[in-house]
Amino acid sequence: MPDATTGPPAATRDSGEQALRAALETARTGLGAGARIVRDESDGLCRVRITLGPAQHGRTPQWGVAAYDPTYVASEVASGVRQLLDDRALVARRRPLPGPVSGPTLLTPSAAGVLVHECFGHTSEADNYLVHRKALGLGLGDVWTRAPLTVWDRPTARPYAGSYVRDDEGTVPRAVPLVREGRWAGLLTDRATRALSAGRSTGHGRGAPGAVAPRCSVLEVGPGTRSETELLGGIDDGWVLGTAIGGFSVREHLIIETLWARRVRAGRLTADVVGPVAVCAPKVALARQITAVGRETQVHSSPYACVKDSHEVGSTLISPSLLLGRCVLRPLGQVERLLARTSAPVH
Repeated sequence: MPDATTGPPAATRDSGEQALRAALETARTGLGAGARIVRDESDGLCRVRITLGPAQHGRTPQWGVAAYDPTYVASEVASGVRQLLDDRALVARRRPLPGPVSGPTLLTPSAAGVLVHECFGHTSEADNYLVHRKALGLGLGDVWTRAPLTVWDRPTARPYAGSYVRDDEGTVPRAVPLVREGRWAGLLTDRATRALSAGRSTGHGRGAPGAVAPRCSVLEVGPGTRSETELLGGIDDGWVLGTAIGGFSVREHLIIETLWARRVRAGRLTADVVGPVAVCAPKVALARQITAVGRETQVHSSPYACVKDSHEVGSTLISPSLLLGRCVLRPLGQVERLLARTSAPVH
């Protein structure tokens, strides 16, 4: 069953298409001749992807958005252009990271959303929980984070990518708290794993008949109390982890890939930019390093599918910045070689 919600009325959709065409034309003008803009639609999901030059992982600034409403997509384009221009400037002056570095790290909402997706989203899928909980060393009710973090999965949150009205088993989905005030609070289930959700599927069964599995969809992190300035001010010597370009869940480990990281000294951003970089860490150890949650959230309704066992679903990440007490940043190539050597399933 496609990721679909009730679409907007025809007249509203027509005005949305006009707004989107105008927004993309403005984007072309603002980004210049090197920008490549792709707009398509599938099963009612409107997608826009923009790259600043030939797509090269870790080198080319890229941005995208998808939703079941072109008006929403149009409304996001201007902020996407600003991000692309910022990323282009940072990539132009970044240097390669020669080896691992560590320190307090502020994850932008982009990077924080990937952490939440890989660490709490996939790990709370009931089939993954059953297979990996022993190695993880954590169970329902246990503490994930020192900070009072709260994470929900909201499959009916329209018009975002990944939202739907019934799962592929015909079950109406419900919102599930995965983490509440830092503790593991719930799991995402299908009919086969419904015993883990009081005998009733949460409506997260996705996939073809015979290959259904629980999947996360629209993940939302509750806002904290700290402003971006306050979070930065708490870093004496550390990093800001920038725009996410990828993420993976490998058993009890996670990987976050970003286009750049920027040095912070005495609570202030410096001119020292490195990249591309990656974080590869045990999920529990990294989650325990979350010490503070920002109060300004950002939505990334993604045009890129989340893949698990060769099955693709849509995904949206709604997150503020997250402050880690300590994080190890590595050159992206180092982590890519690690992934190439492992035979573990990646999802």
